[in-house]
Amino acid sequence: MQIRLILILFISILAGQAKALGPHEVLLLVNEESKDSIEIANEYAKLRSIPETNVVRLHLPVETALTSITREDFTSLIWEPATKAMQSRGIEDHILVWVYSTAFPTAVNFEPQLSIQGLTFLRNRLPDPDKTMKGRYISPFFCGPDGPDGNPFSSQSFDVCRGWMGDDMPVPSMMLGCVGERGNTSDTVQKCLRKGAGSDGTRPAGTVFFVTSDDIRSQCRAWQYPRAVRDLKALDVNAVITNSFPDGGQKIIGLLCGQMNVNPEEGENIFLPGSMAEHLTSAAGIFPSSDQTKLSAWIKAGATASAGTVTEPYCLWTKFPAARFYVHYALGCTMIESYFQSIRCPLQILLVGDPLASPWAPKGDVLLTGLEKDTVSGSVKVSAEVRSPQKQAYRKFMFLVDGRVSGHDRILQLDASTLTKGSHTVRAVAYSTGVLRSQLFCEKKIIVR
Repeated sequence: MQIRLILILFISILAGQAKALGPHEVLLLVNEESKDSIEIANEYAKLRSIPETNVVRLHLPVETALTSITREDFTSLIWEPATKAMQSRGIEDHILVWVYSTAFPTAVNFEPQLSIQGLTFLRNRLPDPDKTMKGRYISPFFCGPDGPDGNPFSSQSFDVCRGWMGDDMPVPSMMLGCVGERGNTSDTVQKCLRKGAGSDGTRPAGTVFFVTSDDIRSQCRAWQYPRAVRDLKALDVNAVITNSFPDGGQKIIGLLCGQMNVNPEEGENIFLPGSMAEHLTSAAGIFPSSDQTKLSAWIKAGATASAGTVTEPYCLWTKFPAARFYVHYALGCTMIESYFQSIRCPLQILLVGDPLASPWAPKGDVLLTGLEKDTVSGSVKVSAEVRSPQKQAYRKFMFLVDGRVSGHDRILQLDASTLTKGSHTVRAVAYSTGVLRSQLFCEKKIIVR
């Protein structure tokens, strides 16, 4: 009987890898006017088990993709319908990040120009222009260091940040891909996302390369590299500082450099699943311009994420991912959490790739009991149990029914009579303790008759 029960659970219940940020905390935005946007969002929602109630379908002119949008259009076409959808669906209490599919504008017209993610981050409030231009805005997520003599802060997961920032917490966001002129194809973006999902918990044995040169783009953050190498090696992650690009088929988990033009596909290097690469230049995120290599080149070469500014950044390190990104990542943060803890002024940056990639996520599972049958009626007692080497660390639980929070305990008394007839989804999430909390989840589809 016990063996049969385990088989039922594995067949009918979808389990999720432990990570700091969970799919139920993601709002996925889709441009319904674009076939690519729909296909890529559908693939990502499937890969990452994002609840259907977390998917918001918007309508933007496809010609705005990879270009700029006015603040007024951002408000009416993106911000207002997305926030209203969260409120009407009753999910705003646990949404921590927004994820844009493809076919969205990358920049917002302002002086100086902002990225769409910058204005999203500020909750649609315009920033101080001087602080934006000079990179002096300081994100509350930034964990330092501020200079060669500064000290970093501890890595944190976004749910912990929400605990001390409350409803004023900025809205971190990423874009799944850039499809179009100088961008990637839809197939390339989906391949990137599949690699990202496959990276979770793999603890890749590749190397993080910090490439230096006499270029000012390289020099502006070279001071960050020695500390990052030391901290990564303490975490058993190989990292090197070099004055030449890796060649000869190196296995790359990360690469930071500073150069106008790069060719990531040169040298037959292998970008491992979960890798992030970025080359700190003025036009990597400006797709209407043919000048300089675009961030999409790293995605095409096999990286899971990359970044670039949407306007001239004036070679300020504060506007780009710091080397400490990889330390947050190696401690178990997701891609998007690592990005925002390593960028001091994220108002002009375009972050592209899989936000939930988490190669150093701990292993574990959640098992549900009480829902062994697919058909449910009356009152059912549902309980969640963690299976993990760190089982005792998972002390906080949450149940969601159809994407809405329904309980904060390990046991849920599910009253099927309060649900409409038909298909429903029950999800259990277990959180570990600490300021960097990993989480496990499992999901079961039920039918109420």
